[in-house]
Amino acid sequence: MGRQRYLDRIIYPTHSISYEQVYKMINLKMDLRLLSLLVCLPTYVSAGPIFIEDLQDLSVYSYTYATTGADSSVNGSLMSGGVGTSGAGGSVSGDFTAVGAITIGGISSTGKIATVGGNMTSGGVLTTGDHSEVGGDVTAAGAATVGAGGGVSGNLAAAGAVTTGAASQVDGNVEAGGAASIGVGGSVGGTVAAVGVYTEDANSEPQSSIVIENNPVDAAVLVAGLINTVDGNKNQILAAQLAFSQMVTTEILSATMPADLTLLSGVYEAPSFSTTASRTLTLDGQNKKDQYWVFNIGDILKMGAGSKIVMVNGANSDNVIWNAGGNADFGDGSSFLGTLLARDYIHVGANAKALGPGGSCGGLFSALSYVSTGDAAQIGGDGCSGIASGFHVDSDSGVAYHAASVQVAEPPMWALWISAFGFLGLSIRRKRTALVAA
Repeated sequence: MGRQRYLDRIIYPTHSISYEQVYKMINLKMDLRLLSLLVCLPTYVSAGPIFIEDLQDLSVYSYTYATTGADSSVNGSLMSGGVGTSGAGGSVSGDFTAVGAITIGGISSTGKIATVGGNMTSGGVLTTGDHSEVGGDVTAAGAATVGAGGGVSGNLAAAGAVTTGAASQVDGNVEAGGAASIGVGGSVGGTVAAVGVYTEDANSEPQSSIVIENNPVDAAVLVAGLINTVDGNKNQILAAQLAFSQMVTTEILSATMPADLTLLSGVYEAPSFSTTASRTLTLDGQNKKDQYWVFNIGDILKMGAGSKIVMVNGANSDNVIWNAGGNADFGDGSSFLGTLLARDYIHVGANAKALGPGGSCGGLFSALSYVSTGDAAQIGGDGCSGIASGFHVDSDSGVAYHAASVQVAEPPMWALWISAFGFLGLSIRRKRTALVAA
């Protein structure tokens, strides 16, 4: 009997408990640890990117028209919902796309030639100036003209007539829905195919040519596709503006910045915001990781001539968003930094710069109006790519947030809670089974 009592009890200096009580205590501790683990888990949100691929690849977007001045540069791609124009000596390093006509100039007064590094696609007439260069394909829903001494590295296709100037060069094929004409000393690396009459100057290089029956460019399909893309990008911009506007404000700014100002990472708000001439706005990263700046401007954003935005203390690779409910105007010689979303027009003065943080192009995006730049203006830094993409939008609330500030993972929180309660239920059932067996 004494041995049985010893087996049935655990003796402590001051009291004793049964094996059954010990069992209950162990299971209770396990359950409490499980609940503690759940309480300490971080909050997860379902999310999507703030910008998707079509908009992510652009440096300039305008819903109505886009025009850049002589010797101006756009590092990245440009899209216009209307006509698109680049002045003499102007450059677009990526693609140049417009629902309407596209015109790029020739040689500027400073000796620069107009260039487009990627493809050119126009829903209307397309014209390149004398000695201009296009690094990709050229496609037009109307007629297409290549200026004297101009070059196209890819194919040239138009729903209308195609004309190339004297000493011009097309490395690929030429396809015309109308007549095709090659100028004096002009050359085509591939075949000239035309629905209409094909003519080549007697002094030009002989070309391989064929007559075709069907138009090489379906103008209606091309234009419809361009309009669909432009509308999709417009909707993205408006949705992003709404998402950014719902972020919790860190500080409200004065409408005017009459003196130099330094701001730390945060979300800033102002009914309108303008800097006087030659002022500096400094964004200080404090040598911390994952710093960001969001500026929600209710109406007008304006930078005075010669004013600038700079980043210091490790902030050069972080994200800056300017969200303007009205228009934006950057004075001559000013230096803007960040990605700008504006509901109305955007104007960049002569010799002004609009750059992105780090290696991004930043970008200028007008949801409902135009984008214009003065002579020698620069959009995006040399070798830049894409928009600073550190922001996402909560799929449930529609509010934007910086990716580093919230953890995003699967499975969602509700699934974790269901699993936890399942484990608790199994634990309770196990204890009840043990008691019955006992």
